Amino acid sequence: MAWVMTVMVVALATTNPLYLAVLLLCVILVATVAPRTETGITSFRALATFGVSMLGVSVIIATINGNYGDHILFTIPGPDFPEWIGGLRLGGPVSAEGLVSAVIRGVSILCVFLAFGIFNGAVSPQRILRSTPGALFHASLVLTVGLTLLPSSVEDMRRVREMRALRGARGGFRDLPALVVPAVINGLERSMQLAEAMEARGYAASAQPPGIARLAAAASAPCLVFAAWLWFYTSNWQWLGVLLGAAGIACLGTWVAAAGRAHRRTTLRDEPVPLVQKALIAISVAVAFGVLAARFIGSGKFTYNPFAGLHAPEVSVFAVLAILATVWPVFILVVQPSRRIRGASEVGATPGTVT
Repeated sequence: MAWVMTVMVVALATTNPLYLAVLLLCVILVATVAPRTETGITSFRALATFGVSMLGVSVIIATINGNYGDHILFTIPGPDFPEWIGGLRLGGPVSAEGLVSAVIRGVSILCVFLAFGIFNGAVSPQRILRSTPGALFHASLVLTVGLTLLPSSVEDMRRVREMRALRGARGGFRDLPALVVPAVINGLERSMQLAEAMEARGYAASAQPPGIARLAAAASAPCLVFAAWLWFYTSNWQWLGVLLGAAGIACLGTWVAAAGRAHRRTTLRDEPVPLVQKALIAISVAVAFGVLAARFIGSGKFTYNPFAGLHAPEVSVFAVLAILATVWPVFILVVQPSRRIRGASEVGATPGTVT
């Protein structure tokens, strides 16, 4: 989870194509050694295909809409819209700057999808549910069920496609509803069975936190919103934004503590985290916050504007080393093969089963 958070922060915080290329190579390297079962491979393939398609869609949209720039590659004929419509364009000159900007956005999205695909195929949702705090139990429960939805749905579609192929049915876009509808129906039936089994085993709604804690949770959102507004859009009231931000974080912490005490649960076995992995988690968090801080203060060459002459992107050695730190799961999986076998065996359990 710490690794996915770091990859997501780095991918969304930088627009430097060289940094994104290094991050994409690191994610692909982790994907080659991450443990996956057959269902995990199917879900990873689906997310990878979707990420690549999003990259292609970004380039196609940038080409169809046309874009501005000094390096015009070709021109697509299209109608002229009036200016009062808001600058809408269809066709027109296509520049190299616009295509580079579209590729940067697409690669960023691709890195995020690949990271979540690796996470979905290599980590057991049940272990995630056991490791979450008591205040976030119900939210993590919904997230756990959602993580099992994609691999199970892909597996259902594969089985339906095989059964239709045995009956001589043709494949194609016209037969897509015949694949999707049975998969959705099976997913709903499994969800109902899982909900009934969990309710019978005591996974019902827990007691509500005290009224003061709920009031603090409601007050945290406006405090944080006003704090961000005062910090970014005013110059004389930034100190008040800092105070409101601290108050919002304090209110949120009050609700988390009260909700954790209200929800009581027992654990059959603990999830031990070795000291080495704690250090790697700390490094991941430090890299994420370091990248955000560098982007905020404008250092590290994390921003790149292709429309400013399409110059070669600048590189910072410390930024490259920080991005290379995202490859640390490879060393864990290579040095500790026992944990790799354990993770693969746990992922092999059928998604949605309750024992």
